[in-house]
Amino acid sequence: MTKNLIPGITKMLGVELGEEFKVVYKTGVVYKTGFEIICNFTMAGLFVHKGDSGKYEKELLADIICGKAEIVKLPWKPKKGDVYFSFALLGDKWVVRPLWCSGFPKEYALLEKGWVYRTREEAQAALPKVAKELGVEYEL
Repeated sequence: MTKNLIPGITKMLGVELGEEFKVVYKTGVVYKTGFEIICNFTMAGLFVHKGDSGKYEKELLADIICGKAEIVKLPWKPKKGDVYFSFALLGDKWVVRPLWCSGFPKEYALLEKGWVYRTREEAQAALPKVAKELGVEYEL
């Protein structure tokens, strides 16, 4: 009996079981224009979301494996009560700080801007670029 290879496939593709992501067909390869599909992996395979329902798609998985389509990770969205990392002003410098998701309007703005990170390391890696774009001082 062969073991389920889905966990290994997800690892190779850089996603986790249950994590939603986009699948984008490369222009001119499968369709005349590229389009996006929202999916996630379960132990049963690649699940494609269609409104409130969906189905498992073997052909789409084959297209990803063969390079006809690619996975595009979606920004991580914390749930209420989760800890996430973003930027704060300390004195006259921007720093990375942990925050607790509470559903406040400012959190939606941070998400929209792409400034919500799962780990301190991800936020610290992003801060120099953000600071340069905004012309602000920062400290890691």
